[in-house]
Amino acid sequence: MHPGPYNPPPGAYPPPGPYGRNVPRYGHPGAGSRRGGCSCLKVYCCCCCCLFITLVLIIGGIVLAYFIIKPHTPKFSIDKFEVKSFNISDDFSLKSHLEITAKADNPNKYIEITYGEGKEPKDNSVQVSYSNVTLCSGTIPNIFQPKKNVTMIKIDLKGDLKKEDWAAGSGDSLASKLKNNDKIPLLVAIKAPVKVKLGSWWVTKDEPLVVSINATMNVKNLAEGKNPEISDKKYSIGLLFGKIYTKLS
Repeated sequence: MHPGPYNPPPGAYPPPGPYGRNVPRYGHPGAGSRRGGCSCLKVYCCCCCCLFITLVLIIGGIVLAYFIIKPHTPKFSIDKFEVKSFNISDDFSLKSHLEITAKADNPNKYIEITYGEGKEPKDNSVQVSYSNVTLCSGTIPNIFQPKKNVTMIKIDLKGDLKKEDWAAGSGDSLASKLKNNDKIPLLVAIKAPVKVKLGSWWVTKDEPLVVSINATMNVKNLAEGKNPEISDKKYSIGLLFGKIYTKLS
């Protein structure tokens, strides 16, 4: 019999399997692994797209909240000195009792502030110094300031200096300025812990911010029974959060 389409030569087809069935043929080895690789790549791309969309939504939400809230830095100033006692003796011992009035202006529409409540005592201090010598000191009282509000904070300061507490010549210099009623250059250094409330949410409840204010000024009539005059005020304001310090002005 001659070979033809209906009479293939011997060996043209594989022998039948058991029970007369032909063994099934499979595609090229590795085709399945390529399909698995494509599936992994699609999952990876989907994850990247979802992550990108999530980041865009978060950043967009923060930007939108910023423009809605419009946060402003509160403004601080020293407005008044009241002298309850300020007596320097011939041996340069000084007993002083001052009350200064600080003005805190909160221009924010949605933010409220609490002053004076800190975790560490060192974070709440007010010092009045002359020529690097602290004349008197005190602390910021606990005060809550509503939104869009101007609050006057009265700070009680006391000091008791001996002759040995003065730097070289500083006691004599201060006594001379008081006698001649000259302007006295003073530094008022304030560290105030603050807690910020946004709506009903305390933003810094557990870790309060610390506002640092250094105010230099000239004060005249620094004596009991007189009305002190404050001039040439300059302020340096910074913000401390944990160990991060940011200068505001």
